[in-house]
Amino acid sequence: MNGDLWWVPSVIVIGLVVAGVWALVGASRRRTRARLGQVSAEAAELARSANISLVRADDLVQDATDELGFAIAQFGESATREFATALATSRRQLSDAFALQQKLDDAVPDVAAERTRWNQQIVQLADEATGRLTSQARNFTAKRGVERNAPQQLDELRRRLDRVSDRVAGGASTLTRLGLSYSDSALSPISGNVDRARTALGAAVASADAAAALLEAASAEPVGEQLQAGEHALFQATQLLDAIETGEDQLHRGLANLQQALDAAGTELAEARALRDGHEESDASASLNRVITQAASVQASLREAGRPSDPAADLVLLEAAMNGLDSIRSEARNRQLRLDNARTALAGALLTARSQITVTRDFVATHRGRVQAAARTRLAEAERQLALATAEADPVTALDTARRAMTHATDADALARYDTH
Repeated sequence: MNGDLWWVPSVIVIGLVVAGVWALVGASRRRTRARLGQVSAEAAELARSANISLVRADDLVQDATDELGFAIAQFGESATREFATALATSRRQLSDAFALQQKLDDAVPDVAAERTRWNQQIVQLADEATGRLTSQARNFTAKRGVERNAPQQLDELRRRLDRVSDRVAGGASTLTRLGLSYSDSALSPISGNVDRARTALGAAVASADAAAALLEAASAEPVGEQLQAGEHALFQATQLLDAIETGEDQLHRGLANLQQALDAAGTELAEARALRDGHEESDASASLNRVITQAASVQASLREAGRPSDPAADLVLLEAAMNGLDSIRSEARNRQLRLDNARTALAGALLTARSQITVTRDFVATHRGRVQAAARTRLAEAERQLALATAEADPVTALDTARRAMTHATDADALARYDTH
């Protein structure tokens, strides 16, 4: 080799080394990206499994609640005590699972390890609750032994069908009467119950007819499933018609509470006007005058004659207006007065939260297969916040907690209705 080119082999060797290093680095980076991608995919799959388990468990708890009521009616409380205990345990586990899901859904950032652990715990809690209730339901199916008394049970089923069928017209009349005083939104939880009850009764009659045909033909095919299906359909129809009566009572009580709240609002407005007129600071008087005007306008609109009412929503509207008034007024009053006002507002806030939670829970129960985990989680959190508000001794803290319960319940309602569109 020419002496002037002695450096060429060294350059080639160095180039090969550098190329090899870059190749190793690139391969390492690709392996790292692949590993991270696999971890992310596994985390997403775990979260999906947790949501599925949570929804399945919540639906099964609702089914088991109906099943327990049916079992108590058939066997008595003593024979169903173990079932009731299992349901209570599963409810606690489901509540714990929803609390974990709330942690995952809230705005507080979580590390990946925490999210994985919480999702694993959700799956475990939900699956345990599901397995326990499935076993209990299976046991009671075996207990019924309907085959031995099938003819007598069929006769009793038909008599009960006649009695419940007679209630359908009354339910429809109740809804028509309620429609004269209450808005469509107030009636929405029960407005479709008559049609659903008719459908359930139709299914019960069809099952009873199928059982009768099997008995008449002396078929070897068991009639137990047909009778059980008829009993369940009849139970559903009964529950739907009962819900109309319960809903009517809740609406009337809600309206009475709204009237009380409006009267209380009038008293608070009078006190605020007195405070405004006697206040030495013009800025404070102006602020009070602004919120007094707004609250008085809301109060007047809710008292308007002939206006269809939605007690729960109207209470929310009134509470929002009175909260704005109270916020400004509290700046000019002492701590004791603030506590007294909070105590006065607490009853309405608790009632509003309970009413909204009841409405949302009924909606979720009616659309079990379609409402997803997000809405159910908000609903579970609303129920938890309501329990805290009820147990809280400090009225200010209790009021804040009850309002949080209402917010979660309202969010749950909106999410649930979005899921069913």
